Amino acid sequence: MRLSSILSSLAAAFALLACASGASAACTASTTATGTVTYSPNAAVAATPSFAGGFGCSGGAALTLFGSNYLKATISNANSYKLTKSGAPDLVYTLSANASGSVQLSGTTAYYINGATLDVLGLTGSIPASVPIYIKPTTLGAVKSGVYTGAFRVTWEWWFCPSVSVGNACIGLPDTGTKATDVTLSVTINGGTPATVTTTTTLVYDDQNSTTNPKSIPGSKQRTTATVSNPDTSALASNTMELKIPTPTGSSVSLDGDGGGGAFAIFTEGSPASGLAFSYVASNNSGDDVEFSSDGGSTWTFQPTAATQAQVTHVRLKPRGAMAAGSNFKLSVAYTVK
Repeated sequence: MRLSSILSSLAAAFALLACASGASAACTASTTATGTVTYSPNAAVAATPSFAGGFGCSGGAALTLFGSNYLKATISNANSYKLTKSGAPDLVYTLSANASGSVQLSGTTAYYINGATLDVLGLTGSIPASVPIYIKPTTLGAVKSGVYTGAFRVTWEWWFCPSVSVGNACIGLPDTGTKATDVTLSVTINGGTPATVTTTTTLVYDDQNSTTNPKSIPGSKQRTTATVSNPDTSALASNTMELKIPTPTGSSVSLDGDGGGGAFAIFTEGSPASGLAFSYVASNNSGDDVEFSSDGGSTWTFQPTAATQAQVTHVRLKPRGAMAAGSNFKLSVAYTVK
């Protein structure tokens, strides 16, 4: 081999080494971290939020799925994964490396990255400045409002090759280390944000003007519409939604509809969709989702007819299913102005 060729090869190798050194991941773990999470009671057993686990790399360091790269975490916990609050039962929780909980951290060592076969956070390309840990309470039943606290230690171990590698060899110095982070947890159960309801009443029909600019005169038809929103970050408990609508003063339910083609009870899905189901068949159908009361809502067995509909004091609407987080829908009922 000519001397010039040897020198060219050496220059290329030194160039790769310089490039690799410049791409050093500069990763580390802090000695302490604080995980602060807020839940509603529903979200406490349904959602899986995250907090910074203490490990990260500066500048979004470059990363490829090189065969020897790894990032793993080992959790040690002296309190059996329990959060405590004075005067309340303990809140048991699990920890995971991803939102789905498929890579459990509790009581074991788990890999965030393991060579070219595992990358639970989708880190190919760069390592984030802060690697998350996901927490999910597992306590079932009612959870009291308040602040629950706890602590655990996570030991981070990592080995990263800079972005340049040749075959199975790392060109340059790998970024490697082992460091423990003591995490203090503070979980707030905030009492929850109940579904919100707003109601409006709109004239639909009268005998003189039909549906064009109808007037509120005896015999005219109107709809009372309830718009329901779930502002929570978690779905509401299944089959717990019900709306009780009092009959507006000076009107009676209109079992034959609103005069403009609308049925007595109408469900309109929102956006985002609630995912609820609703049906109205007839006032004497005990299998649909509408009930009537003639005694101010004390009982719900009244089955009105055209001759007795003026006796209805309240209508109860009971959509089925678990109302999705952040969703909304509308339910409306037809009335006749007396």
